[in-house]
Amino acid sequence: MRTRPRNIPENTSISEMEPQGGARAKHRRITGLLLWAIGIGLYAACVSYIGWGRLRSAVAGVDLPIFLFMTAVTVAGLWVRVLKWRVALGRESGSTGAFFLSKAAGEWSPGRIGELSPLALRRHRNARMAAWIVLDRILEMGVTLGLGIVGLLALKVPQRSFILLIAILLSAALLGLLVLLTRQQLFVGIASRFTEGSLARRILGLLASISAETNTFICVSPQAVLLTVAAGCLDVWAGVLLYQAFHSEVTFTLMAAAKGVHAVASAIPFTPNATGVPYFATAVLIHEVGGVPSDVLAAAIALSVVATTLVFWLSFGLGILDVRGSSTHSGGSAQRE
Repeated sequence: MRTRPRNIPENTSISEMEPQGGARAKHRRITGLLLWAIGIGLYAACVSYIGWGRLRSAVAGVDLPIFLFMTAVTVAGLWVRVLKWRVALGRESGSTGAFFLSKAAGEWSPGRIGELSPLALRRHRNARMAAWIVLDRILEMGVTLGLGIVGLLALKVPQRSFILLIAILLSAALLGLLVLLTRQQLFVGIASRFTEGSLARRILGLLASISAETNTFICVSPQAVLLTVAAGCLDVWAGVLLYQAFHSEVTFTLMAAAKGVHAVASAIPFTPNATGVPYFATAVLIHEVGGVPSDVLAAAIALSVVATTLVFWLSFGLGILDVRGSSTHSGGSAQRE
């Protein structure tokens, strides 16, 4: 029997986990626009170097059926992740809407801190949702890095030893974080050393609640891991199909390595996806190892971003219905109480 989610204490505000408020929200918007400007500027500089004519020719030569198939695989990968949230949180949890809110805010935010955005909704403002968001991020990063390490081991990649070292260190850090999150008594013990009602004690109490909820996910962790691996493999396959659509052969192992490099670059707080740096890093790897022409890389990245963005936001439109349904259900429940 599942225990009722522990509500985040009223005196521990969401702002302690994710910046809120007018001034901070304005700062985040400005930061987001700056990151986008950097990304667009970097892409424009690369295309100017390659030549706009070569880019147009590459786009015109795309194999549309393969590209559409790649888009379908991307859709499958996205909804496998939706299923994972539903399995972990339950059918009546509003998990679909929470998933899309989390990913919409997290994809382009520094350090993906925006993934905590579902906690801004009263329905999801509890330790169970916080624990799952953190655990899911660990699973996603762990699987992507694992696939990337396998890919790097199978390839002769420039600076392979250095990249492998970074990936292994990140994997070890993720494992350490996971172990720490399961140590509820550690947080309880440290919290007891602080004065009742102090900020440190409230935060540590919240971490203890999150730790307790993390331990409750152990029963669903095998399914969550399998679904994460399936989604990760679908992402890699979609990448292979993307370059096949441009008549370039990229192996599964190379694409897995590229996804790993992308994950490492996007995890750095000052180089999220919006800056374009993760895409540039993977493009360099695919160009150097796979021999894919630079004009094809530029065209493939552009069309991939457009396709994945459309897939996500069209799916978001469906997922947001779950948020509205959850809000109505929550409001009705509150009135009955």
